Amino acid sequence: MTNRGTASELKISAGMGACIARRKTIRFDSFPRKSRRAGETTLLESVMRTSARLSPLSALAWIIPIWVGLFIIDAVTGPLYSLNSAYLVPLCLTTWCFGRVVGLIAGTSAIITTLYLNGFADQLSAKAASITAAAAAWNASMLVLGVIFIILLVSAFRRAFDHESKNALMDPLTGLGNRRSFQREGKRQESSAARDRRILLCGVIDLDGFKAVNDQYGHAAGDEVLRIVAHALSASVRPYDVTARLGGDEFAFCLTVRDEAAGERKSSRIHQALMTALETSQWRATCSLGAATGSNFEQAIRVADRIMYEAKLSSKSTVSSG
Repeated sequence: MTNRGTASELKISAGMGACIARRKTIRFDSFPRKSRRAGETTLLESVMRTSARLSPLSALAWIIPIWVGLFIIDAVTGPLYSLNSAYLVPLCLTTWCFGRVVGLIAGTSAIITTLYLNGFADQLSAKAASITAAAAAWNASMLVLGVIFIILLVSAFRRAFDHESKNALMDPLTGLGNRRSFQREGKRQESSAARDRRILLCGVIDLDGFKAVNDQYGHAAGDEVLRIVAHALSASVRPYDVTARLGGDEFAFCLTVRDEAAGERKSSRIHQALMTALETSQWRATCSLGAATGSNFEQAIRVADRIMYEAKLSSKSTVSSG
């Protein structure tokens, strides 16, 4: 079903349709696939990426058996065979998954356990009985400092990793998600909708007259228009709904609704909020919105994309549920 707004809402010039047809746009019929280089990652990189996505319970299921296995092997082999380097594996994983504090607790526990099992001679069992108190204190302090350094290094690297991962999924100008983030979160919304017996509402938004704003007022004004749209879009949906700037002057959203009627009402409210925000600004720009409902994310977003361009070509704002 369609809901057509008034022609005055769009203010598209007579030659706008031809301009749109020639314009280079971002299409939805081919979302970016995994790069071939993804298969070239090292084992360590794969472990880091996988462990960063683990839930706390899943991470514990990974790490605890490694700790227990190392303690058992260390107890069986005794001080003749050093396992200090092997302890770095669960220590780094613990710090990576749970943070610096938990890493320090795990490191302290590991130090106490290894000192209890092997003494203070750093596996020099032949001299363990005759080692001086000063040498024992020195060995223990070096072990503690080494563990602390490893923990601080891993935790700092995890913070940098999280920061870069977040930036890789965010549009720096508007603060919304980018195209890659939209694809990932849209798939999660698809799973959530199926679990909750709801349907997806996907929408694509394109600004009308945006090029004129850039040409007449400069790119700083164009950036401000994009931020106005991003703020209005974020304010018109729930915090856990998915919003993104796909590139240029194209935005998108994905959320779950009860049925098609609810989806049509919601998309109309979003469009009205965007139009109000643009009309109250000093820049002469409007927007077209195409929306579609369904159970499949990629199919719904493709339909919404097609409807949005039909709206622009017809110089009318169209909101559709399908």
